[in-house]
Amino acid sequence: MMAMLCNQCGFGSKQDDCVKCGKNFAKVMAQLCSQCGFGNKQDHCVRCGKNFAKVMAQLCSQCGFGSKKDHCVKCGKSV
Repeated sequence: MMAMLCNQCGFGSKQDDCVKCGKNFAKVMAQLCSQCGFGNKQDHCVRCGKNFAKVMAQLCSQCGFGSKKDHCVKCGKSV
């Protein structure tokens, strides 16, 4: 399940920031496990928790390297 950001957390160039470390130019799609993204939780911003998040959350290549890209950005479980 894709991790999302609300408009405020993903506004402008912030949408290219890694949701884990904050580095810019993040290009790896951030994921949520089924527990963290179950039901309406999938519509909550992974950064601030606001509802109706619509901007895709991303990881930088360091935070999303190898099998890390397949781990939930909230709890760290494998997806």
